[in-house]
Amino acid sequence: MEGLDIGFPPIKIDSSKDLHVVTGVSGELIKINNNLEPLGKISKPFPSSIISSVILGDKWIGAWVEGELRQARMAALDVNEIWNDGISKAELRNSKKMSTMHPESNSWSQILDSIPTALSDIGGDLCFSSLNKGIYKINSDCKEIWRAESPKIWSDEKIQNQDMIVGFVETEEGIVSISQAGGIAIFDENGILVSTKIINIPEIVTGFSFDKDNGWFIKLNGKCFATMESIHDQPKIHRTKGPVYDVLSENGLWKWTGWRHDGIITNGVVSTKSRPEVGVGIIGNIVLTNDGKWDELRI
Repeated sequence: MEGLDIGFPPIKIDSSKDLHVVTGVSGELIKINNNLEPLGKISKPFPSSIISSVILGDKWIGAWVEGELRQARMAALDVNEIWNDGISKAELRNSKKMSTMHPESNSWSQILDSIPTALSDIGGDLCFSSLNKGIYKINSDCKEIWRAESPKIWSDEKIQNQDMIVGFVETEEGIVSISQAGGIAIFDENGILVSTKIINIPEIVTGFSFDKDNGWFIKLNGKCFATMESIHDQPKIHRTKGPVYDVLSENGLWKWTGWRHDGIITNGVVSTKSRPEVGVGIIGNIVLTNDGKWDELRI
């Protein structure tokens, strides 16, 4: 795989069955297929970083945040259409009508007054959290299905106000959210809060994956990760060489890539192998590294 290059430094891959969208550090986007072939050109629809994103049917939905200008937008791009470059940061900064500026090639776009996080596919609809505003479920055309208050998990008001949800997933128990500080909330299909709990973790939660056969893999921001068989368990903490950035469930084991290493865990046993670069995403057994190149999973 050496020599192949996507053309920009990546930070994330969003995946569906036959399509993947690679996001870059500066808001670049490119669509690729399962053979790692580009489906169109590199585009930069809006001049800011993308903090959360997901593929929802035939749409890719992203959240752009421009901290300097205190601007947040969420927009959908049709994966079957050509994605084009949008305005430059200078044009955005100098515009007297910033409220009319939206990501290029969008199917819909909304300006938000709070930072949207944890964009997640829930049964073909979108769940996300709006910081200090609440939790929302909308359909792929941006029609609201329900909204709910952010769950009150922490007795410490400072933690409650600063804690951010990192993702949602649909399980037999309901719609589960997990936060950076380890707060778990379960909602029913109508957005009614069913239960909450706190898991004991040594580091900040950066994301998680769920598989009905393999359970839960919780990514942390240091040299640990956590696993649970059930959402009702307390997590088992495992040591590794650095943060895990992408993880897949396959044939009864978890495999991942991360900070200068790849790894697997099977039957509770962790195995890792070093890599010179940082792995940011996995497609099959191929890792995308932070220099924009593809490399085989090393474990």
